[in-house]
Amino acid sequence: MPDRITKVQRWLDLIAYLVGRRLPVSVEELMERIPGYARDWVEGDERTRASVRRKFERDKDELRAFGIPLETVRYRVGALQEEVEGYRIQRKDFYLPYLRLLGRTQPALASVVFQEPVQVHPDEAFSAVEGLRALSRVPAFPLAAAARSALRKITFDLDPEAVGQAPVVFAVSPESRRAAEYTRILADAIQRRKRAFFTYHGIRRGTPTSRRVQPWGLLFQHSHWYLVAWDEDREAERVFRVDRMEGLRIHEQEPHTPDFPPGPENVMARYRDRKPWELGDADEAVTARVHFSFPTSLWAERNGFGRLVEDLGEGGTVREFLVRQVDPFLRWVLSLAGDAEILSPTALREAFFTMARQVASLYPETAGGQEHD
Repeated sequence: MPDRITKVQRWLDLIAYLVGRRLPVSVEELMERIPGYARDWVEGDERTRASVRRKFERDKDELRAFGIPLETVRYRVGALQEEVEGYRIQRKDFYLPYLRLLGRTQPALASVVFQEPVQVHPDEAFSAVEGLRALSRVPAFPLAAAARSALRKITFDLDPEAVGQAPVVFAVSPESRRAAEYTRILADAIQRRKRAFFTYHGIRRGTPTSRRVQPWGLLFQHSHWYLVAWDEDREAERVFRVDRMEGLRIHEQEPHTPDFPPGPENVMARYRDRKPWELGDADEAVTARVHFSFPTSLWAERNGFGRLVEDLGEGGTVREFLVRQVDPFLRWVLSLAGDAEILSPTALREAFFTMARQVASLYPETAGGQEHD
């Protein structure tokens, strides 16, 4: 029997489900997909289902009272255009706008702003920095990590000399510096449709490989830049992480004449919403099977994680994944805290336990001489 799902978990599941959908969602779909409603809704009698529906109505009202823009909308479905009622949370209303600091800073990127940026005077920003810095140093403060994260973000756009005596300092790896340079070079090659040549260090290959590609587009996903291209030697579409490239050069003969025709229409849209383990070189892909226990199995299904290959009963499922980058996949499974188990292949399963032991070693059982449960 799974642990009781708290109201907060139910709220978060409901918000995440609606934010992840562009179209309105019917109440029946919410009842079947949200773990906090699903079991009683699917297995219960009419009286139980009525109780679940009342629970949803209370959740909806409470979330709206907190300022969550949960809308009730009417829309049409099917060939007969039947009008039905559904619910949605529009991203532009839900996410906070970007900050734009007045003076001594560059403007926010207009292409990624959902709303008008909130303009903050530098003096106000400096006061916020001092407050965040003080909060991040309080050992018992439960949001210390969040305060440190906010501190890093806001100081990124401030003049380091004006922030104070202890500005936030961060180091940029050589790979990141090279990736920043390569993205500029590749962007120009994409615009002019010129071939690119580089040495690629795949994450699983023992030796680097030489690549000759037709660059189609650049994609920034999960804190990394990726190049989507046609690999001429392998005669296949490939995705390369830019910070794993080395020795990049562009074919400069006839610089104003394209080397190849335009890539497929909407090719970049196929990669826009992929998970971090789905981005990478297809030559290194492995097929993984993962067991999900209930109710995480419902969560995995509703979010489209993997492909269902076996229903084990009592809510448990086995889902199959095509893994092109192993480490992000292992970290994701590890974050599920035992509700997911890698079944195969054996090498991937062993790599998971190795990573789990490494993480566990960072958190010893004793701290300050006291035992922790």
